[in-house]
Amino acid sequence: MSRRWLKWIRENSVMLSSISDKIWEFAETGLEENNSSKLLADTLEDAGFSVKKGVADMPTAFYANYGSGKPIIGILGEFDALPGLSQVAEPIKKPLKEGAPGHGCGHNLLGVGSLGAVLAVKEEIDAGEVSGTIRYYGCPAEETYNAKGYMVKAGLFDDVDIALTWHPGFLNMLTVMSALAMNSVIFKFHGRTAHAAGDPQNGRSALDGVELMNIGANFMREHIIQEARLHYVITNGGDAPNIVPAEAEVHYFVRAPKRHQVEELYERLINIAKGAELMTDTQVEIDFLSGTYNSWYNEVVDDVLLNTMREVGGPRFNKQDMAFAEELKKTLPPNSMEGYMRLIPPEMKEMAEAILSQPLSKIVVPPMGKGKSMPGSTDVADVSWKVPLGEFMTACEIIGSPGHSWQNASCAGMSIGHKGMLTAAKILASTSLKFMKDKELVEEAKKEHEKKHEDKPYISPFPEGHKPPFHRIKEKR
Repeated sequence: MSRRWLKWIRENSVMLSSISDKIWEFAETGLEENNSSKLLADTLEDAGFSVKKGVADMPTAFYANYGSGKPIIGILGEFDALPGLSQVAEPIKKPLKEGAPGHGCGHNLLGVGSLGAVLAVKEEIDAGEVSGTIRYYGCPAEETYNAKGYMVKAGLFDDVDIALTWHPGFLNMLTVMSALAMNSVIFKFHGRTAHAAGDPQNGRSALDGVELMNIGANFMREHIIQEARLHYVITNGGDAPNIVPAEAEVHYFVRAPKRHQVEELYERLINIAKGAELMTDTQVEIDFLSGTYNSWYNEVVDDVLLNTMREVGGPRFNKQDMAFAEELKKTLPPNSMEGYMRLIPPEMKEMAEAILSQPLSKIVVPPMGKGKSMPGSTDVADVSWKVPLGEFMTACEIIGSPGHSWQNASCAGMSIGHKGMLTAAKILASTSLKFMKDKELVEEAKKEHEKKHEDKPYISPFPEGHKPPFHRIKEKR
């Protein structure tokens, strides 16, 4: 195979890093990534891609095609930031702007690593080395609203043969662990206001409804499967203690290893909310925001990805990167690796401890945790139920860095993140080209996918007529 793709990534590494840094500076949260989305879409359009913007009822969602015919290889890109994680690219906690968003999950790197891959594949299409279509998916709001689920429901993955994605992490490793399925929902209680001291008998406290619901949910925790999780935060509890609150609301995440388990727990949670409604003589309104599936990786795609990762190798960090990492590591909590170690099989613990004792990971490590679920959720999962999909991570963070942290945001804005991102671009480009060269391999992956899902079809978690929850963004303003 020609190496034009690799030459292109090397020659354009500064340009890609610059785009990543711009998105890092924009730091826009879910469904509001206007500058980030435009920058990526315009870059693809300028390179000759056919770009369709504002898809699936989301202004910041888009896809871009280059080439023609089959196979169609789709590469996922994300670009949303997280609230409150503004951070300079330094090894000390120092916000760029106090309270502002920041890229604590490295999605500025994710979107641009995928961008670099599709632009590199374009070089081989233009040279006549491969045939088919390379497609970039601009996916907003991964952190909050399952934008990919909306894109799946809109039919935007119906013609895709193979989907590939990656994520910044602190290891160079194929992703084999599933992610938890999830529902995100707001329970709004409506009561009747009154003077809390002088006229309490005429009040109906919406906050009482929220609190009684939370009590019921907390008692329910004893009677759910060990791997499930219920998280909540009270987003409105009233205005003043001497006023019986007429409005209150609580935001819940319901997570479990399988989609059907989430649905069962969700129904129980709804019954608890209705019980709180009866007990407080209030009315509950259920605002379903989002739902995601558990992920399901394709073994044929995984094999190609893993071989490619071994060919490409890990990022090549220099002395300056290592010095930065050593300083940043001093800011981590002492038990930062405890949760990860629980996911590692006993036979791999010794090797894992040696790898995890380093500040930065330079090697490709064997896949770990197959058959287990990561503690988080991702809308990549919805795509994995629709299309044969593989995912991996590259080292863009220091080892042990907590997810969604200022430490990750600092690395995402400097050379450690850039090097992991460029490594990911190489892996994605090379893997895409292998599938475009080998149509039989594509068919093998599709047959495996169809067999796995023949009695487990994908059913959208969104109710009929459900739209992206822009109302929540307006309410926050």
